[in-house]
Amino acid sequence: MKMTKFLISASVVAFAFTMIACGDKPKEAATTEVAPAATVDPEIAKGEEIFSQNCASCHGEKGAGDGAAAAALNPKPRNFKAPASEWKNGNTLAGITKTLNEGIKGSPMVAYKHLGNDNIATLAKYVEYLGKN
Repeated sequence: MKMTKFLISASVVAFAFTMIACGDKPKEAATTEVAPAATVDPEIAKGEEIFSQNCASCHGEKGAGDGAAAAALNPKPRNFKAPASEWKNGNTLAGITKTLNEGIKGSPMVAYKHLGNDNIATLAKYVEYLGKN
C-alpha cells in the first residue's frame, strides 16, 4: 500500500515537472494583463478616419505622397513631411484648410468643401499631425 501511494505521488510530481518543462501553465496563470492603449486625441482619430476615406488613395496611408493613385498623377501628391516652402498654401492649419476648401488649380488636388467645415477642420488638424509625426 505504501509503495502504491509512493508511485502515485512520484507520477504526479513527474507529470507536474513535465508540464512545467513544456511550458504548459495552469489556466489561472495563462491570463495576462493587457496594458492600456495609448491615449489618442479623439479629433486625431476622427481625422484619420476622414483621411483614410478621402485622401489616402493619393497621399498614402501616412501622408508620404505614395498612395495607390499617386503613380498616375502629375504633379505627384504632397508628401506632408516636405518643407513648408514646398506647400502651395503652407503647412499651417490655415494653409491646409485653404487647400481643402479650394483645391489647387492646375493639379489633381480637388476641393473637399463637400465634407463640411467641421470635417475639414478635423482633417486639416490630422494632415498637420501627419506632417509633424
